[in-house]
Amino acid sequence: MELDGPESDIVTIDLSCHGYLHVRWTPGAVVTEVEATALKSRAAELSSGQALPMLVEMASMKSIHRRATEIFSAPWPLERMALVGASPVDEVLACFYASRHTHSCPTRFFTSLDEAMTWLTVF
Repeated sequence: MELDGPESDIVTIDLSCHGYLHVRWTPGAVVTEVEATALKSRAAELSSGQALPMLVEMASMKSIHRRATEIFSAPWPLERMALVGASPVDEVLACFYASRHTHSCPTRFFTSLDEAMTWLTVF
């Protein structure tokens, strides 16, 4: 399910058959307050307010604006979050985010999609 509006070109979110929210950013995405707000809103709709795990495929994002990281670090109903990235930039973004913000749920960075999905479903 794509988000409506300008952010629909850079992110999709759906509820997987395994019971977790699955977010996919497009390569080179620049995440602003608009995308962060829309994503959190759609996640709440898909989860019906229940705390669910979330898998985030970073896909070589270009950057995350400061205000977007603040929105993502504010409390929202998640059990845990797995960030998956393949590039050094993905890992730097994830580490920088983790060092600057308190997470509202357990959060880990993975380079393997399979390992991330296992952590989400077995945790």
